[in-house]
Amino acid sequence: MKQFKLSLLSTAIVAMSAQAADYSNQTIIVEGTSMRPGAFGVAPDSSALKDTAALLKRVPGANINRNGPLTGIASYRGQYGARVNTVVDGMSWKEVGPNSMDPPLSHVPASLTETLTVYRGIAPVSSGIETTGGTIVAESRKSKFGQGADFESHGVGTIGYSSVDDGLTASVFTEYSNENHRLHLSRSLEKGSDYEFDGSDTVDPSQYDRDAYTVGYGFRQGVHDVGFNYSNNDTGHTGTPSLPMDIMSVRGGILSADYSVQLGAGRSLETSYYYQDMRHWMNNFQLRPNGALASQFRQAQTEVDGGGLSAVYKMQASGGELSIGLEGDESNHETYISDPTSPFFVDNFNGVERDRYSVFTEWDGAIGEGLNLEAGLRYTRIDMDAGDVDIIGGAPLPARNLRDAFNASDRSESDDNWDVSLVATQQMSNELSVEVGFARKTRSASYQERYLWLPLEATSGLADGRLYIGDINLDPEVAYQFELGAEFASGNLYFAPRAFYHRINDYIQGEASTNGFANMVSMANSGQGALQFANVDAELYGMDVEWGYELGSNLRLDGTVSYVRGKRRDGGDNLYRIAPLNTRAQLTFEQDNWSVATEVEAYSAQNDVAAYNAEQKTGGYGLLHVRAELQPALGFNVGLGVENILDKNYADHTSAINRAAGSDVAVGDKVPGQGRNVYLTASYEW
Repeated sequence: MKQFKLSLLSTAIVAMSAQAADYSNQTIIVEGTSMRPGAFGVAPDSSALKDTAALLKRVPGANINRNGPLTGIASYRGQYGARVNTVVDGMSWKEVGPNSMDPPLSHVPASLTETLTVYRGIAPVSSGIETTGGTIVAESRKSKFGQGADFESHGVGTIGYSSVDDGLTASVFTEYSNENHRLHLSRSLEKGSDYEFDGSDTVDPSQYDRDAYTVGYGFRQGVHDVGFNYSNNDTGHTGTPSLPMDIMSVRGGILSADYSVQLGAGRSLETSYYYQDMRHWMNNFQLRPNGALASQFRQAQTEVDGGGLSAVYKMQASGGELSIGLEGDESNHETYISDPTSPFFVDNFNGVERDRYSVFTEWDGAIGEGLNLEAGLRYTRIDMDAGDVDIIGGAPLPARNLRDAFNASDRSESDDNWDVSLVATQQMSNELSVEVGFARKTRSASYQERYLWLPLEATSGLADGRLYIGDINLDPEVAYQFELGAEFASGNLYFAPRAFYHRINDYIQGEASTNGFANMVSMANSGQGALQFANVDAELYGMDVEWGYELGSNLRLDGTVSYVRGKRRDGGDNLYRIAPLNTRAQLTFEQDNWSVATEVEAYSAQNDVAAYNAEQKTGGYGLLHVRAELQPALGFNVGLGVENILDKNYADHTSAINRAAGSDVAVGDKVPGQGRNVYLTASYEW
């Protein structure tokens, strides 16, 4: 398929109310040849955004499950969390929080993000391990090699303010490089208060505080290229109103190294290594009222450490490119819950291991006139285990019985998973191409789904208020995926619809527990019986469209439409946290050094909700945003805008319920979206 590059809007990256954004020179770029036709790349040139995950709402089919201002969980076509393979700088970052308080995209602030790419449709097997819900690739800002022997210095600095949360963002990135050496340093900060909605009400706690930095070096000589990078994240007191605790700190970083060599005749070898070490502290009493009883004081300390290796060899074969890869990663998880006012403790996850070892092969090339085929096969071995757990000796007998049963069980589990994908693209004419795809994708249970032995809410950010237990014997999910799409570009019009169907066997979700001890513990703590992760059968289907039309040399109209339906095949229930039908449209007028844009974003009501966890229905809504940007001098840009200009009171269906008392939002109500936000930003690039 011929390459196409569509600028959806020059002021494209929406500053999702709580975050300030610099809209200068920003575009959402769609490129048909960077990975394969239909792969989307979101490339913000500015760096004043706070939340990288917010960019996903601009991609057809993508959305966010938000539990807090820095806790945006990626969602694509109704699948989210561990089902979506989220890769940051080539690494599969592991969450240190068992409730996804630090999803992968939160580890690199938007101000340090160079590109965010979403594979539209069926993700190729080469894009990563466990890609049932697709693949998202984030690349942080890094230095680039220069063109000559002389060293040059470049960089960008940004600052922004948002009124809805009295928020401040700032960042600086600088690089020093020549043709053989490159060095970069960066620093960013985001800090804000509880955000407002419906005039003057606030969501408490929704404050945020994050500080991050990176440092990196690269060397290139002839056909050899080696690089090193270290990134550190220091998140302070940050609210997560949809979860039972708030973030006190997330600290630590990732060290990575990569090496590539061009072997000639179209052959190359790319290798990489990373090591991750993170610590996380949370509690339920510093940012929110914890209740009158001392027994309601809870705090948790969690840890993750691990790393990964990959090696990919590429060569020309049979008129296309053949890739052969070896990949693997290991992670270790710990969670310890305690009460600072008493001896109470729960050793919740102890010595949990989840290790993945994988090999793949993929071929991409022409097999006929105008016909391209991408075919891949991947095998993955997943080994999991967990150590003994414990609870305070004075705990009720049912809890101690659950502990003893878990410790007496065989907790070592292994899965052998096979993935296959076939995507054919036919160029029908210069204006039209058609794509057909089929895939079999697999995902094994997360460590929470398998090893949660006591009814708790450590559920990877489900945020439904229910207490869950795991099942050691869960089978892997197996998804059969079908895709049909077209891309039409003629004159001033671009139109790209996609339809999809996913049939998932052994889909993992909560079911009413039949464990009497678990139900007694859950009833005593929540007034409801426990849910247990179980295998069910499910299906997801829908369509998404991207379109654009150039109305004139300086005026254009762009938009997206997304719809997904998710339900069980074996019981009539709906799947949880599925975004309703939604659309976006933006009219942009540009001149050489300024632009102004008006965007409408609309969501229909969602009445197809999951009964198993009493998911709430949500009403439809529409939002209006207006923004402008100005370049008063070369390299200097100023952005000004108003989001939710009508101050609409609304709630995203993919947001969850409020868990925190003392807010203007009642406990159990949906957390509302942010109210009217006036932002001002500035950036300077040298």
